[in-house]
Amino acid sequence: MATLAPRRPVAHADRWFFSSTALLMLALVFVGFAPSYYLSGIVGPPPGLKPATTLVHIHAFLFSGWMLLFVLQTQLVAWRRTDLHRMLGTIGFVMLPAMILIAALSALYGVHRGSGPPMIPPLTFLAVPLLDIPVFALLIGGALANRRIPQTHKRLMFIAMIGMMSPAIGRMPLPPPFVGPVAIFALPDVFLLALVLFDLMTLGRVHRATLWGGLLLVSSQILRVLIWETESWLAFARWASGLVA
Repeated sequence: MATLAPRRPVAHADRWFFSSTALLMLALVFVGFAPSYYLSGIVGPPPGLKPATTLVHIHAFLFSGWMLLFVLQTQLVAWRRTDLHRMLGTIGFVMLPAMILIAALSALYGVHRGSGPPMIPPLTFLAVPLLDIPVFALLIGGALANRRIPQTHKRLMFIAMIGMMSPAIGRMPLPPPFVGPVAIFALPDVFLLALVLFDLMTLGRVHRATLWGGLLLVSSQILRVLIWETESWLAFARWASGLVA
């Protein structure tokens, strides 16, 4: 019994951290996409944004559904309903291939719709959603492969969701110091910093899933900033987006 006592506060902290941060992510996604989608009939859309197409609606349905599923899954763990958590996890297996395909098509069509954040040219911004797809797939794939190892599973899933924050936060009307790469990458990475601090406080070390998942995410972000204004990337972006013109 004595060996179980120290684990109870950690388990409680786990449930609190992941469930509360998931709700915060959900709120940020809603705020970020409210003008251009969720409240487009109430709030004026960004200048130059074309009307939503069927593809946009499918993309919004899939990724909003994934976000809601993520929140629900964290709440089920917090409520200690891991049986339902595992049952609903099968939905993720079904959704993932469709999400990857729709994400790629939406990213390419987004260049023609001008759907990226303000002040960032569409061809430049294409590096964000298009290169986020393999990172998202690797992190989610790793999380699903480690679904029987809860501490690894939840961290990889959490880091994958951080990548989904970039388009939402990048669209927010932030003051000048927080636009561009800061809004798209640095602000979402506050969630990663929070996870690192949480690991240190509860485990006394950074969990290896946090370390390797975080390195994958951050290195991909640095790569995108390094290439997204180069002639090579812009030429590729013009060619790739031309495939769906």
